[in-house]
Amino acid sequence: NPDLQAETSEAFDFGLDYRSKTGIYEAGITIFDQETENQIDFSFADGGYSNVDQVSSTGVELVGGAQLSDSLRLSGSYTYIDVKDDTGDDLVRVPKNSADVQLAFDPDGPLAGAVLVRYNDVERDANGKVDAWTRVDLTSSYDLNEKVELFARIENLFDEEYQQVLGYGTPDLSGSVGIRVRY
Repeated sequence: NPDLQAETSEAFDFGLDYRSKTGIYEAGITIFDQETENQIDFSFADGGYSNVDQVSSTGVELVGGAQLSDSLRLSGSYTYIDVKDDTGDDLVRVPKNSADVQLAFDPDGPLAGAVLVRYNDVERDANGKVDAWTRVDLTSSYDLNEKVELFARIENLFDEEYQQVLGYGTPDLSGSVGIRVRY
């Protein structure tokens, strides 16, 4: 797009983090506000990138975690974001609420793994709305030695039907396995 303008913004964020003396618990909060001019956005209607004259983003992010045992850790995050374009409408493809919760297992030894639950709220799209969705993913790894690790990942464990962009499919239950070599 030869008419694309440079994106500029002014922003602030303010955050507080807490970690217990023992390191068992941690929490954080960040409040943010951003004003963007000429935000570069992909537009299916325009068939490419275009500018959004003015975008206003405000919100809060919360994070927390707890070491439940020597090998078990629970952590999570939540984001609320209110994003408006220059007409006062919600910006497309940005959920107001999103969250992740993870339970990680990492005992002494070669085996580790985690369960991740991800939530994405309803989103406005140029041609309608994208429904909220929740997805569960699993990861695991096994150290063969100090340099070689086997890993596996299963995404969308319960084979949920969901979309991240209206009209575009997402993978059903899927997975991957691999070998990671450190040198």
